[in-house]
Amino acid sequence: MSIRFLCDSTCDLTPQQAAEAGITIVPLKVLFGEEEYYDRVDMQPEEFFSRLTTARELPKTSQPSPEAFLPSFREAKQAGDDLICILLAGALSGTCQSALIAKDIVEYDRIHIIDSGQASLGVQLLLSRALALLEQGETAERIAEILEREKKQVCIYLMVDTLLYLQKGGRLSMTGMVAGNALNLRPVLAVREGKVHVAGLARGMKGTWEKVMKLLEKDGGMDKERGYLLGYTGKRECLDGFERFASDRLSAPCTHTVAVGCVIGVHVGPGANAVAVFLKE
Repeated sequence: MSIRFLCDSTCDLTPQQAAEAGITIVPLKVLFGEEEYYDRVDMQPEEFFSRLTTARELPKTSQPSPEAFLPSFREAKQAGDDLICILLAGALSGTCQSALIAKDIVEYDRIHIIDSGQASLGVQLLLSRALALLEQGETAERIAEILEREKKQVCIYLMVDTLLYLQKGGRLSMTGMVAGNALNLRPVLAVREGKVHVAGLARGMKGTWEKVMKLLEKDGGMDKERGYLLGYTGKRECLDGFERFASDRLSAPCTHTVAVGCVIGVHVGPGANAVAVFLKE
């Protein structure tokens, strides 16, 4: 018997990273009109963002069906293994619900489904924590219990390059978009416990970076023993300035950087930067 791990593709592990860590990935879909692509299977982030910038209409996304989880669930049951599933926030997608339906079909109690309350690099923080607990010899039940508690401490601060995709996705009114662009105001979004909200506004790029640090301190500060992750959408170079700024202000290098994928990219567009942390208890 062993402990297996499964995530959906919005965790934004590359196929190579997932294979090396032994993580099973269930992909979501991106739809450009009638064309369907499996996230990071049929379409990689670089191709997606190149196409996104010229698309006439915002692409849509689609959650996995319960059937997409069944092969992995049945395989774990047959082997007598535990399976820990760390999935995209239930408030943002029906992915968790599909997994719960699949668990009911398989009828196997040792499948542990965790609504991360997060996406992308926030999920990766929880996954890293889970793998560390595994190395410490914790049981699947104990790992799931700890993740359910500690997921409340994970927060992503997201800085977008343009308000256009937020407006198209219904996160911001057209009036707000026009006013924000006219004043060169950039929103800082916070993602925590399944909720996405505009945490603050700042003028200019450096002002946005400063706003993130102020919000982080306001929320209790970063647990420096856990480190932090940085993410970006589109080209890696867009992260360079913030990466140096964060390293200086947080007095620590990031654990690694994450290329945010197609599904989350639909809603934030190219040129976004993000930092994910465990907040202090």
